[in-house]
Amino acid sequence: MPGPLRIKAFAKVNLFLEIVDRRSDGYHLLSTVFQTISLADELTLRPAETLELSCSDPALPTDETNLAMRAAVWLKAGLGEKKGAAIHLDKKTPMGAGLGGGSSDAAAVLTGLSKLWRRQPAGSMLIKGAGKLGADVAFFLKGGTCAAAGIGDNLKPLPKLAKTWLVLVYPGFGVSTKEAYSKVKVALSGKRSLKNLIPLLAKPRPHAWVGELFNRFEEFIFPDHPELPQLKRELVEAGALGALMSGSGSSVFGVVENEAQGRKIWSGIRKKYPQSWLVHTV
Repeated sequence: MPGPLRIKAFAKVNLFLEIVDRRSDGYHLLSTVFQTISLADELTLRPAETLELSCSDPALPTDETNLAMRAAVWLKAGLGEKKGAAIHLDKKTPMGAGLGGGSSDAAAVLTGLSKLWRRQPAGSMLIKGAGKLGADVAFFLKGGTCAAAGIGDNLKPLPKLAKTWLVLVYPGFGVSTKEAYSKVKVALSGKRSLKNLIPLLAKPRPHAWVGELFNRFEEFIFPDHPELPQLKRELVEAGALGALMSGSGSSVFGVVENEAQGRKIWSGIRKKYPQSWLVHTV
């Protein structure tokens, strides 16, 4: 019997996020830049007769309300696969943090089960399934640096960002995506464009693009959570080149000059925020 298969499900941050419009079905249209980072959940997959999911975090459901399990069920049905799998999720990425943890887990399950079952589903099948599972899942099938439009599913890969260090902070509470979107009021004018940021991302140092960091959600989330703008200020005052909330919150990251500076900032910030990490782009 083959041994266990281990796969990392990397988290992401958004370097830019504008809310462009709202569709008639209620979905919001975005303009964003995704970037995977080294903080990751780890999934261990083993052969089994049925599909089963376990998790290191007892607060996380393991039935089909979990996106990773939903991905497994969808793939098994789509392939007509008779085998099962025992999937264990070692959860490192906090929930409700704007880091895409659930979507990344689902993408890791799609690629991991394909390997475990020795199947080679067409890339178009996986992309289609990812779109059904959630707007961010398709991005996590590839990761890296990527511009996205639509509901986050119209992807345009960008050249890989030069390795950049970030101090990432989870403030101790999550923000539900549903709650965040319910607060959004789409502006008719004053939209920010990605055009300035994208060419700057090709530069070797973050100084070139850190001034273009932007997240429209801050406008809607910060009034109810003043701890978040305070956290941004603390990161910059500690020496970060710039700071931004990721996704619809609640995590905030500070872009730093190098690993040594990041370690110094992190050693101070984690005294107040124990759920913080020194990470880099991947």
